[in-house]
Amino acid sequence: MSEGNAGNHSQTVIKALDVLNSLAGAGRPLSASEVAKLCSITRPTAYRLLSTLASRNYVRSDSDYNYTLGAGLLALGSAALDSLDLRSLAQSHLEKLSQKTTESVYLATMYGNELIVVDHRTGKQPLVRRQSLQMRPNIGNRVSLHSSGMGKALLSGLTKDERLAILNTLNLTPVTDHTITDRETLKQNLDEAAQRGYAIDDLEGDPGVRCVGAPIYDYQQRPFAAMSVAGPSHRMTLERISEIAQDLLEVTRALSREMGYSG
Repeated sequence: MSEGNAGNHSQTVIKALDVLNSLAGAGRPLSASEVAKLCSITRPTAYRLLSTLASRNYVRSDSDYNYTLGAGLLALGSAALDSLDLRSLAQSHLEKLSQKTTESVYLATMYGNELIVVDHRTGKQPLVRRQSLQMRPNIGNRVSLHSSGMGKALLSGLTKDERLAILNTLNLTPVTDHTITDRETLKQNLDEAAQRGYAIDDLEGDPGVRCVGAPIYDYQQRPFAAMSVAGPSHRMTLERISEIAQDLLEVTRALSREMGYSG
C-alpha cells in the first residue's frame, strides 16, 4: 500500500486534528461535549484528546473546562511559515501550466511599488515572432504594476481602498503605445480584473505581447505575488486568453491554498 493510502493513516491523529480544527473554527471556547458533537466522536474520546493536546499546550481550558487553542500552536505556525518557500512550492505549478498552455509562464513577488520575477518556464512555442518582438524577463527583473499582467493582477487582489491608495502613488509611465496612463481608466480596468479574478496585459508592457495574470494569496489572506502566462498577440488572442485564464486560476488558487490562504 502507498503512503498516501487511507489504510496507513492514524485515526487517532486524524481525530486530534479534527478537534483542533473544530476549536479553530468555533470562534469561542467549546466544552468537551460540543467538541464531541462537532467531530462525531464520543465525549470520553473528545475529553481524552483534549487532555492530551492540553498536555502539550496545543489546547487550554478555563475554570469551567471550556477549551480553546493553546499557545503551543503559535510555535508550530511560526515554523510552518518559515518553511514556506513560494518558489519551491510553485515549481510543479509552473511546469503544469506551461505544458498545458504551451506558452511561457512567470512568477513574481511584490517589492515596493514593483514586482520582481522569481521564476519562469519557457513555453514549447517561441515567444519570438520577428526580431523586434521578444519577451525575456529573467529572474530578478523588475516588473511595473501598471503595465504588466502580474502587476495589475496583484493590484486587483487588494481591496478597493488599498488599490486606490497605491494607484495614486504610481507614476504611470508609458512602456508601449498601449500602456494605460490615465488613472481613472486604469482604476476601471483593475475593478474589472477584480471581478473576473484575473488581469490582462493587452500589449501594454511589451510590443506585440499579451499576457494574463492572476494574484497569489498568503496565510494572511493578502495578495503578495502573481503568476502570468504570456505570448505573442497572434497566438494570445483575447478569446484564447479567456480560456487560458481558467487554467491559470486553477493553478494560482491551488498555490494560494498551499501558502495558507483560506479564502
